[in-house]
Order: sequence, then structure tokens, then C-alpha cells
Amino acid sequence: MSIILDSVPQDSRRSSGRLQRILAYIAVALIGLSVIAILIVLAVAGTGAKLSAVWGGSLIVFPLIALPLGAICIVALFVTGMIERRRLNPGATK
Repeated sequence: MSIILDSVPQDSRRSSGRLQRILAYIAVALIGLSVIAILIVLAVAGTGAKLSAVWGGSLIVFPLIALPLGAICIVALFVTGMIERRRLNPGATK
């Protein structure tokens, strides 16, 4: 059995870290939900219908908060990626 396992090539690349996966999923969720909220507001405004005070306010304010948070998550994702690359390859120069 060990002969079979010894002949299997091992992947030397390290998979992305847990923090990077979490940041990526949060960024996609925030930006995706913001786009959906914007499309809903545009569709409702295009039909001439009125949104209720609670839902209308939430749909308008949500993208104003979520889009910058999604951008911050993307920047944090790039920073953590650079830190991980530097940690895995300490001898490399700029």
C-alpha cells in the first residue's frame, strides 16, 4: 500500500488560507446583494410603483453600506495574499 502512496505526486502548492476564503465569500455576498438591491429599486422605480417606507429605505441604504464594505474585503484579500506569498517565499526580492 505504501508503494502506491509514494508514487502519487503531492501538490506542493498551498491552498488559499481560511481567512482569504472568508474574505472572498463575504465580498461576493455583499457586492452581489448590493447589485440585486439596486436592480430591485430600479425595477420598482421603472414601473412607477411605490416601495414601503421600511423596505424602500433598506433597499436604498443597503448598497451604500455594503459596496464599500465589499471593496474593503477585496483590498484585505489582496493584502493577505501578498503577506502569504511573502511568507512562503522569503528569499524573493521585489
